[in-house]
Amino acid sequence: MLASAVIKVIKVAIGHLNSTISGEIKLHRNMRNDLENMKMTLESVDGLLRDAERESIKHNSMLLWLKQLKDAANDISHMLEDFEDETDLNLACKILIWSLSILI
Repeated sequence: MLASAVIKVIKVAIGHLNSTISGEIKLHRNMRNDLENMKMTLESVDGLLRDAERESIKHNSMLLWLKQLKDAANDISHMLEDFEDETDLNLACKILIWSLSILI
């Protein structure tokens, strides 16, 4: 009787873990798509900035503005890469913990 109750509790717990991990994986997948879209947008902005730099070399104020915009785009790009690396590590840790919890 007690063993049966324990098994039921374990099954419910595993069901909750599966649901949670599945949700995390789905969120991660959606976030990956969003990050890829942001990266493509940044690449387009970078191309436009390079074109604008070539065409406005004579205007110092424009060059300064372009440099600041380019620096900001590079900072955003690095932040996205760091965020992507961190979320990959988070997901891997959650899956590892989930896997270990099933074994215990």
